[in-house]
Order: sequence, then C-alpha cells, then structure tokens
Amino acid sequence: MAEQQEHHVNFALINVKTEKLDIHPESFVDGKSVAIKAGMNFGVDKDKHFVKVLFNNKFVHKEKDEEQEPDGDPFIDITVSCVFVLDPESWKKLEKAENNMFVVPHGLASHFGMLAASTARGILHNETENTEYNKFIIPANDVGAMIPGNIQILLNQEKSA
Repeated sequence: MAEQQEHHVNFALINVKTEKLDIHPESFVDGKSVAIKAGMNFGVDKDKHFVKVLFNNKFVHKEKDEEQEPDGDPFIDITVSCVFVLDPESWKKLEKAENNMFVVPHGLASHFGMLAASTARGILHNETENTEYNKFIIPANDVGAMIPGNIQILLNQEKSA
C-alpha cells in the first residue's frame, strides 16, 4: 500500500479589520430576551494566496418561546474580517486548477472561522468596555458547526489586459 504524504497547511494571519460595528441604542430594551444571528463567508485572492473570512454577529431581541428566527432590528451588529496568507506549497495543495476551484477543507475552514470569531469577540469587548453593552458576548460555540463541509470557492477568471 502506498503511503500518502500529507502536507501541513502553513498560514499566517496578516490582517484584521472591523468591517462594521454598529450599536443601536434605540433598538435595545433592557431585560428583554436576546438572540444572536451569526454568519460567516469566505473569499480568496488567487494572486496573493489570501483566504479571507468575514464573521458577522447581530444581537437582536426575541419574543419569549419564539421558535422561529427573530427578525427584529439588531441593537449590536458586528462584522470582522480576517485575512490569512498561505505559503505557495499549501496554496497549490488546495487549489484545484482543473476545476478553477479553491477548496478549504472543513477542518481548516473551522479553524479560520474560530480565529475570526475569537477576534470579533475581543473587538466587541474592547469597543463596548465600560458601557451597558459589554455584557453581550459572542459565545464560544463550535464555529465549525456553521460550516456544512469543505468550502469550495470558484476562482476568478484570468484578468484581461
């Protein structure tokens, strides 16, 4: 049986940006139940070997015993981006040139998502410190559960001159 050599994916976090941090006091009601709507998106830059993760959390009020997802206006809306650069060998391993696709395996996508979520948690804490909104924390949930499987991203066509 031939051994398959695995290549460890090497990356570095090179950029963090608070894309959005909106606090809407007019939408906040003290003592009312709160829900969090979370979302995450991935993108790539083929030329620079970047993988970008956008992580969003919206804190909204919900009615008691409400089974469906709340749809009210958020009183906190935070989106943070984290950009990771991969070494050329790691990029090559994940790029599927024949399909014009880049595939981030579920485990790696979960790790990137966890780093983005932790970063957002810290930013939210820092920006709300010494305010009544500091009690709202992005939970340390299993971010990987938000990702259904491997992330497949269609690579852009070559740029024309």
